[in-house]
Amino acid sequence: MRPLAKSARLFAVCAILACLLVSHANAQVLRPGMRGEAVRELQERLVCLGCDLAVDGIFGRQTEAAVIQVQELVGITPDGIVGKQTEAALKMLEDSVISYTVQRGDTLSDLAFAFGTTVNQIMRRNGLTNPHQVYAGQRLLIPVISQVELAGSRRTARVQFMWPLQGRISSGYGWRTHPITKVRHFHAGLDIAAPRGTPIKAAAAGKVATAGFLGAYGLAVVIDHGSGYSSWYGHCSKLLVRAGETVKAGQQIALVGSTGRATGPHLDFRIKIGEYAINPLEVLP
Repeated sequence: MRPLAKSARLFAVCAILACLLVSHANAQVLRPGMRGEAVRELQERLVCLGCDLAVDGIFGRQTEAAVIQVQELVGITPDGIVGKQTEAALKMLEDSVISYTVQRGDTLSDLAFAFGTTVNQIMRRNGLTNPHQVYAGQRLLIPVISQVELAGSRRTARVQFMWPLQGRISSGYGWRTHPITKVRHFHAGLDIAAPRGTPIKAAAAGKVATAGFLGAYGLAVVIDHGSGYSSWYGHCSKLLVRAGETVKAGQQIALVGSTGRATGPHLDFRIKIGEYAINPLEVLP
């Protein structure tokens, strides 16, 4: 009886493993009517992409409608089922957008600058027709550059950047609580603290595209480096170049200040590829 009992136990273990393997394989496809942790995770991802639905682990009509919305957005068959193609679409969207809830006083111009994109890009992504029709509590999808796009651009751009000045990074690239408004927002650059009047140097050679007052960014310089790259230098106390000038890498272009919306003297340094701001640490030595 012992050999039989051992065989029975072995058969039971094999049966359980087989069930687990089948369950894992089936977990790759989610469809209406299903329940469980995989559905809950899907719902959480959809909410982060701006979909309005309950996170309850039940693949009901709300979840199906949200999946169809994603499928229609990327141009695949809207069947409400999450298979390999829809999973790839979800990943693509997660890599290329940030879900943001509008705060009181926000404007599309402010959001575009904060996230390193443009008003037109935000309007296109969210189907907006009037740039002034945004309200507190509204959820927007803010387009950002993906790491795949960044890697490709870095391979082809051949722009060598240097640090514009030496100092302590007082605020990095990414989400933070704004030091003045106290509202959580996305900071699309590096804040480098330095004494007022410290020289700021061009991070790479190029042509000055803008030199002047840029609202909350204060006195600022924008340099076009070609290959789609530009660098931004904000909150300056004094500008040493004019629009249209050609500058060399390391040339002094401005002095550190606190103009615009700033709590103290520092440089808000940003780098963009096309319309999108990237993390400067990705390209600095």
